[in-house]
Amino acid sequence: MKRIFLMLLASSLFVFTGCVKTGPPGPQGAQGPQGNANVIGSDPFTVSSWSKTGNTYSADFSSGDITPAIVDLGIVSIFKKYGTNEWSPLPDINGKTSTVFNFYDNGFSIYIQNSDGTDPGFPGSVTFRMVVISSSLRQANPNTDWRNYNEVMKVLQGTEQQASAN
Repeated sequence: MKRIFLMLLASSLFVFTGCVKTGPPGPQGAQGPQGNANVIGSDPFTVSSWSKTGNTYSADFSSGDITPAIVDLGIVSIFKKYGTNEWSPLPDINGKTSTVFNFYDNGFSIYIQNSDGTDPGFPGSVTFRMVVISSSLRQANPNTDWRNYNEVMKVLQGTEQQASAN
C-alpha cells in the first residue's frame, strides 16, 4: 500500500510540474540604453592650447564621468598618442620630459614638464584618450594591465559586446 501511494505521489508530481500555461507572448519591452556604465572611453582629443606656470605646461578638463565613486575606488587612465596607432599610458617619460596627470571629482589635468626643472618647450598639439573604469569592472578583470592601452581596449570592447547582447 505504501509503495502504491509513493508511486501515485511521484506520478502526480511529474504530471503537475510538467504542465505549463501557454498563451500569446507579452508586448516587447522598451529598449534599454546601450553601452556600459562600468567603462567610459573618450574619443581621442587633441590639446593645442596649454597654460604655462613656471616651467610646466598644463591643460585642465571637466568630465562628469569622473564621479566621487570613481575618485574613491575606480581608475582613470590617460593615454598619449604617438605615431599612427601607438598609445603610451601617463605618466609618459620621453628623455627628460614627462607628461603626467591627476584627476578629481568632475575633472582632470595634464602636465608637461622636464625632470631637471628646465623649460620643456611648447608641447604643440598632443592627442590623448581618457578611460574611466569602475571598481566593479576592475575587480571583475583582476589580471588586466590597466596601463596597457591594448588590454584596456579589449576589456572595453568585451563589455560593449556584453552590453549589446543583453
